[in-house]
Amino acid sequence: MWVEESCRGVGHGRKLLDAFVSEAAARGARRVWVSTHDFQAPGLYEKAGFERMAESAGWPEGLSNIILCKTMVPR
Repeated sequence: MWVEESCRGVGHGRKLLDAFVSEAAARGARRVWVSTHDFQAPGLYEKAGFERMAESAGWPEGLSNIILCKTMVPR
């Protein structure tokens, strides 16, 4: 997912993420996994209930790759 820089900070990313998670849950997904980098939006995912599962420092060079997971609540 990517949001144009001029459109950031007003909730578009969260709306897209919430729609994706809702659709995944409706299709029976138990978990949603995402990968992001430390300079991107790990905070967006954490605020949406995703938990950091792994972080690879130096991948790519000078940055970190972060893996997050959200476990769906059974209905």
